[in-house]
Amino acid sequence: MSITSIQFIGIFVVMANSGAGLHILLPHFPGTQFESHTSAIQFSPDQVTDVSWPGIKACETNPALQCAPVNVETITFSGAIDPSPADVIGSMSHLSCCCNAMADILPKYKDPNASGKLSAHIFVKQGVAEAIRDSSGRTDTWVTMHSSSPAGITLIANAKTSSSFKIVFKPGAQFTIQNSPVMTATAATPTPRSHFLAYYLMGTGTGTSTCTSVPSGVAECAPSQASCAALKKQIAKPPKPRAVAADALLQHDVGPDCTNSHFP
Repeated sequence: MSITSIQFIGIFVVMANSGAGLHILLPHFPGTQFESHTSAIQFSPDQVTDVSWPGIKACETNPALQCAPVNVETITFSGAIDPSPADVIGSMSHLSCCCNAMADILPKYKDPNASGKLSAHIFVKQGVAEAIRDSSGRTDTWVTMHSSSPAGITLIANAKTSSSFKIVFKPGAQFTIQNSPVMTATAATPTPRSHFLAYYLMGTGTGTSTCTSVPSGVAECAPSQASCAALKKQIAKPPKPRAVAADALLQHDVGPDCTNSHFP
């Protein structure tokens, strides 16, 4: 049996999918101050046995790695033998607990079949999902999947054009799915803390889009004006994923601002 580890870095919304695993939204924000956020699957080419994903190129931050662009595809996994995850283990901030309660998520982000959708939709039907806080205060979601097949885990995407493509990872592979801003000399880049405000553009509810408070992950679910890193220090550190080792190759360019969140 082998373990494949997937690290979700950046702006993702994690939701329980009615007892059938997790539904993870990877949003895009065209026409806003957050439109420079791009999304990609980042992996080491020696951990892949087959790939038909279009547009793969060397990662800008580490040319030894490959980056497969993610737009608004629906993404699933095959090859895992785990049961379905009921929820994320550990504490994440909740988008429903901001200054003006986020009542729901707009269909163009939440509905994988919406016209003009602005999210990639990732369905995790098997595996163990954990919220992991690093030393900077950033929280990522780690998913570990066990497989008994020598083929390992396959990541499958279905695009709007009805075409499909895949990446087949070797048993024991580790890779990231990430959403991070492209930094250019001419781009007007939001301050690190303000990246979290992109979440509020996704929500319904009076005044949600103008929220400036950081949503809470603590039991009382009260909003906080504290910085994201300071808020995370209030949350007990969740357990490390089983058999996950840090891989120095998997570099990324996301700052220490808050990242993954839960809804509701």
